[in-house]
Amino acid sequence: MKIGFIGLGNVGGKLCGSLLRNGFEVAVHDVNPDLVAALVQMGAGVAKDARAAMAAADVVITCLPSPAISDAVVQEMLPELGPGKIWLEMSPTAAEEVKRLGALVMAKGGAA
Repeated sequence: MKIGFIGLGNVGGKLCGSLLRNGFEVAVHDVNPDLVAALVQMGAGVAKDARAAMAAADVVITCLPSPAISDAVVQEMLPELGPGKIWLEMSPTAAEEVKRLGALVMAKGGAA
């Protein structure tokens, strides 16, 4: 299983690091290149953006700082979503917003 991980801050970086330590194939993306570089040193690949992360992965995990950023990232990934693709949200986002975004993912044939 190929995993994309977007959002490598305090929580996301630790979650992603755990995946890498346990042998998962992970490509990462974050607006902070230093956070990306730290995980590349642990064995991660790099996704140039959210769309590329979804295109190359079976599942993309997002761990982002705000609902607005979660929305922007999901909107960017939508063209690559379809059957067999999964979006997992780990951000501190309200349940109603996650349901709204999940409905967009599922409308494209992906799973949320």
